[in-house]
Amino acid sequence: KLTNEPPQGLLANLRRSFALFQKDDFEERDSKIKAILFGLCHFHSLMLERKKFGALGYNMKYPFSSGDLRDSASVLYNYLEGSTSVKIPWEDLRYIFGDIMYGGHIVDNWDRRMCERYLQYFMQDELLDEMEMIPYADGKLSWKSPGPSAHEKYLEHIETMPLESPLFFGMHPNAEIGFR
Repeated sequence: KLTNEPPQGLLANLRRSFALFQKDDFEERDSKIKAILFGLCHFHSLMLERKKFGALGYNMKYPFSSGDLRDSASVLYNYLEGSTSVKIPWEDLRYIFGDIMYGGHIVDNWDRRMCERYLQYFMQDELLDEMEMIPYADGKLSWKSPGPSAHEKYLEHIETMPLESPLFFGMHPNAEIGFR
């Protein structure tokens, strides 16, 4: 019997999330899609790793998987490919990702609100340039998203991620005391 367990740690989860997308396919995409896909991978990693905080992370255990990320990326491609619109439909993407793809697992209202807040933070125009990827850290910890570029540059940028901290999740630094 073989199992495919998610890696431990935010950096390892982000590496694995980004590795789901083949280099050739990634390079063919529009720069907006590349930036949104990176943000989506980061969001997915946060959703997976948040459960290590137990009841502080989620009120229930949710079976998020790489399938959620893969399906969200597929929807993103279908939604934006061939679109001549200059404006990205952020509200639609937040609804699809937050209420359907990931939200389909979430049954607790507080957990749903947390997921919505993450998506409100990440799914916005600033993601297309260089956006702070550590929500609600108030300058205590900083890591910006890369500008749209080649696949290798995203991989290099992932390796510059600071050491993991509860600040990545919008939590107080003491949140990890009971869960390490």
